[in-house]
Amino acid sequence: MKRITTVLIVTILCLACSSMAFDGNRKGFVLGGGLGFTPSAEWGFELGSVDFSEDGLGFGLHLVIGGAFDEHNMLVYEGNVVGWKSDVVDTDLTQGFNGAAFYHYFGPVGKSAFAVGGIGFYVFNADGYENNDPGFGMLLGGGYEFARHWQAGVYFSFGKTSDPFVDYNHHHISILVSGIAF
Repeated sequence: MKRITTVLIVTILCLACSSMAFDGNRKGFVLGGGLGFTPSAEWGFELGSVDFSEDGLGFGLHLVIGGAFDEHNMLVYEGNVVGWKSDVVDTDLTQGFNGAAFYHYFGPVGKSAFAVGGIGFYVFNADGYENNDPGFGMLLGGGYEFARHWQAGVYFSFGKTSDPFVDYNHHHISILVSGIAF
């Protein structure tokens, strides 16, 4: 699955860079994604007197698609997820944010700090188990665009999911390097 995701991201970025929709100015259509490391991904729940949580590290990924109003402001759909291995349930877990995100760049293209905030849904999946229902999620982050189309950032996402018996709490922190075509 990770290999397919990586190939898909590279293909999308290569196709996007050659498309006429991208003129090199951060205004109009934007498409991108990033890969990186997630030093903390946590899920947990409270059920009566039982309080459980598990924290792990994993592989971070995010995809963005949307539009930029000008050289400083972008509104995108963002999927910001992490995949990691649970020791408790002995399976692969995927969790993350999906929703609308607003990026603000504080300087000129290619040399600018940025901040991001988003509101949407949080999702949680465990291989071999029934999927949880998505719940409310938020995304906060910031970073630096170190070259035209390339940036590095730290993202913090948190939210809730549920199944018929329990409500789950989640959060993750990802450090990602991204390519954004505009």
